[in-house]
Amino acid sequence: MVKFIFMLGRPGCGKSYLFKNVFTPVLEEKGYEVERVDDFPILKKLLSEDKEFKRHVRKEGGFEVTDWSIVDEVLKEMDKVLKDKEEEGKVILVEFARDNYKKAISNFSDYVREKTLLLYIWAPFELCLERNKSRFERGKDIDDHIVPTDLMFSYYKTDDLEKVFLENRNSLPDEFYGWKIRFFNNEDSELPTEKKREIFKSLIEGVL
Repeated sequence: MVKFIFMLGRPGCGKSYLFKNVFTPVLEEKGYEVERVDDFPILKKLLSEDKEFKRHVRKEGGFEVTDWSIVDEVLKEMDKVLKDKEEEGKVILVEFARDNYKKAISNFSDYVREKTLLLYIWAPFELCLERNKSRFERGKDIDDHIVPTDLMFSYYKTDDLEKVFLENRNSLPDEFYGWKIRFFNNEDSELPTEKKREIFKSLIEGVL
């Protein structure tokens, strides 16, 4: 049985909005307690210990990683956190973005993999750029942090799951290197929230 849902997709694809307004209400309606684990606070903590800026630099009101080994450290730490948090009747939604998801998910144990559904959330790059900027200008909470523009164009411009999605729209796979996977198209910002909830319900049918 799935205990963890990994919300994957580049910054600005809508992970935080969907978590709050779509995924959580649907799961709670099904009787689950919902918790969120985001890699950003873990990364932020590790970088706060980088006093000499050997692993990152500050930029555009945010930061840019310069030592990319740290992103794997973050996911290994998340693997430990998930094992500690697993409880009966609870679904934990796990949020992170990478350019290479095959490599990223290799940081998790088989124990976590067997209880996980990957949910790849897609939106076009230009729309993600726009959302990344507008959420920072809004600046209401920790979700409203900015990813520097040059990092969006380098690290986050493309990823391996986007390629799978774009090349297989009419016949999307339900496995990715041994992990259960579903794809959520979040391109249409005008699509009513209730309709997005119906889409999510169909994606998790038979999995939870």
